[in-house]
Amino acid sequence: MAVVSPGPLRIPARARAVLDPLSEQAHSAGLPLFLVGGCVRDWLLGRSSVSDLDLCVVGDASPLARACARQLNGRAEAFGRFGTLRVLAPFGLRVDFARARREAYPSPACLPEVSPARSIEEDLIRRDFTVNAMALRLSPRPRVLVDPMDGLADLGRGTLRLLHPESFRDDPTRVFRAARYLARFGFSPAPEMASAARRALAAGHAARLSPHRVLQELLRILEEKDPGPALKILRRWGYLRLVHPRLSAPRRFILRDPAERLALLALSLGPEEALRWMDSLPLERGPASLIRETLIRARDRAAARSPISPFSLRVLKAAYPALAPGALKPLFLSGKDVSARGVAPGRRMGEILGRAARLQWRGRLSSRRQALAWLDGSGLKKS
Repeated sequence: MAVVSPGPLRIPARARAVLDPLSEQAHSAGLPLFLVGGCVRDWLLGRSSVSDLDLCVVGDASPLARACARQLNGRAEAFGRFGTLRVLAPFGLRVDFARARREAYPSPACLPEVSPARSIEEDLIRRDFTVNAMALRLSPRPRVLVDPMDGLADLGRGTLRLLHPESFRDDPTRVFRAARYLARFGFSPAPEMASAARRALAAGHAARLSPHRVLQELLRILEEKDPGPALKILRRWGYLRLVHPRLSAPRRFILRDPAERLALLALSLGPEEALRWMDSLPLERGPASLIRETLIRARDRAAARSPISPFSLRVLKAAYPALAPGALKPLFLSGKDVSARGVAPGRRMGEILGRAARLQWRGRLSSRRQALAWLDGSGLKKS
């Protein structure tokens, strides 16, 4: 076992309050327990954020998951296809428990076949990058950093390195993850990384990813503080065309919500193409509905008959900063206004209101008073 002192790793107090009792219980039960994942990497980098904890047990993880649920007044629930148990604390902390496992990829880009690992090293060497292949041993004592792939040295050098040459062949989503980490941490890719990514693309391995897996990776990038650098890396490596062949990222992301950022990306294609793209994505119904509303408004280039959602307001203002102030307000005129001037409900009324909506979008009608004056003047004339 390659171990080093965990001296540079500082566990935040909020995490210690959860980990210390679990360490005691694991020690008493004779269960090897390890903290793995991004929190180990981040704490070694001096980052103190604690939103989730990933724990790995060489053995049955369920007793510790149930104990954690009691401790946090939460509930342990099965999550994903690999037997992970997730505990959600009322105060927002997420704790995942997984059994140490080995993985095999029968074909490129498929989900792996898994089997129990006999040691934490077997679990760590199946992971993506050396800086993510480290674990803090919590039980048995003493606490040590398990680092079989020399991730600590790469962390010190600011280098992102694959664990093995076929990593991107096995799981091309790791290319998206690499772009995200390179951008987030300002790391440099190991010399072979770009060529490995391009090989996986040229061989058709990346094209075998399902739309769902590609979308999930894109959404994770859009959750970053600034998604732009990661998207540029993906474009440079040729992977952005897996998302959409003509997709281009804005120079800067003003909005912070991932769904709003996705809508902005879609608008870079033009509203018509954006609508076709959205229809092809396996997006959840709520965000999909909000994004469609936004794209339809951009396509029609006309004021809406009723108030549009705050979501659409934010996206359209960001996408079209020079838009007239009244463009995103509800239509100044109503059917009653037209009816009062002798036009019965029907096609002609719809045409009049449609012309008014387009004029309002373009800033030609900037108030209800101006819209009524237009209606009394040229608005009722047949086009």
